[in-house]
Amino acid sequence: MVWRLWKTEKRQDGTQSWPSDTNQSIKQLLGMYLSSDAAPFAGWAAPGIIFTPDVEPVLRNGVRGYQLALWFWLFAEKHGTIAARMVRESFCLFAEEAQPSSGERIDALLDFENRLAHSIEGISSGERTFRLESLPVELPMEFFLATGFLRLAPESPYAGENESASLQGNDYKLADCFRHATEEALAVFRAMIDKVEFDAKSLSNWKWSAHPGAAERHLQRRHGNPLFPLHRQMVTAHDVYEARLADTQALHEISNELGELNHSFAQTTELPLNWQSFLDGYRDYVDRLDERRLAAGGQNAPLGDAIARLRTDILTTWRTSLHRSRHSLAALDQEEAQRAERRALLYGSDWTAQLLSNGSLIPPEEVVPALLSESPAELEKVVTALQAEPRLHDTLVHCRATAHRLDNEARSGGRNIPDIAGKLRILDGPPEQVSH
Repeated sequence: MVWRLWKTEKRQDGTQSWPSDTNQSIKQLLGMYLSSDAAPFAGWAAPGIIFTPDVEPVLRNGVRGYQLALWFWLFAEKHGTIAARMVRESFCLFAEEAQPSSGERIDALLDFENRLAHSIEGISSGERTFRLESLPVELPMEFFLATGFLRLAPESPYAGENESASLQGNDYKLADCFRHATEEALAVFRAMIDKVEFDAKSLSNWKWSAHPGAAERHLQRRHGNPLFPLHRQMVTAHDVYEARLADTQALHEISNELGELNHSFAQTTELPLNWQSFLDGYRDYVDRLDERRLAAGGQNAPLGDAIARLRTDILTTWRTSLHRSRHSLAALDQEEAQRAERRALLYGSDWTAQLLSNGSLIPPEEVVPALLSESPAELEKVVTALQAEPRLHDTLVHCRATAHRLDNEARSGGRNIPDIAGKLRILDGPPEQVSH
């Protein structure tokens, strides 16, 4: 985060002994958060500030949630965002164990606090300033944090109201509480974070990402899956952390290449005589980047939008250069439609995208177990793609034979593979659809 309320210097609590182990630290943090009288959460309200009973529980929850978010932001500053996300997942899972249904509630609260903080990052000093009796007065960032919470928090009694509606003075009082609570939290959390180290091996649990990258997705397939050898079924939090680092790096590399390509194309002031092959080279490069993006997986929609924008610029230049030739424009549109259809077919599922990637996103010996780990709907998309692409017909034949062998071996060993009968039917399909 660019803007930080916690930059102000404040006292630190040097009387407490804090653990260095990640797991122990988040368990201690959870105990403090769930307790009714533990610092810093017990001191969420500024001295002398009192709210009416109808708003006090909502505001207490919001300020305490902000204090909790501070701990994870400080942790991210020291150990990185991926480590902080892993630790936050473990924290919420421990909360769920301690109080059923609290884990999801805390996770949603932290998500909201993140959005709230980001929503006011762009507020400039000028936008915070007004004149009072000819003198400039600058409102503190906590004021905008407070008004944002009151108007945006789903459980707030002011949520959805017109911006001109009165907040009955709760905005100023809540701003005081945010500042006070921040100081109280930093007095405790700076010492905690200074002491705690991050070692993913110490984490006893994690949550799978809602949109996993390729490396994490394959760990997800392997985890406790009888299709894989026993030693490959074992996945640790450290494995997940390393996979997320690799997935993030993959998208970072694609983003960097896209930036360089974008810059190169933007520098083109005049097309060469062989302009069609020149533009085709750019288009091919952009399409390869997008295929790599699809194979990499993860939360890559913004990167996909950036790739699409550059591709649009390339094709706009191409169409302009055709000088309204209806035949040439029709040929280009037909080629574009074929490319889009092929891309949707071959890169419409994680498995085919990862299979076709340059690199070992799926180890060769685990290609078929990975395929059988997909849902029936995904498996149908894969089979359609393999049947439609002549160069992948041998792959489909191999997958069918290996899948039946794995099923027979599992049956002989007394192991049950979920949904295997239905998946084999999908994989086998009408035999006449594959030719050599």
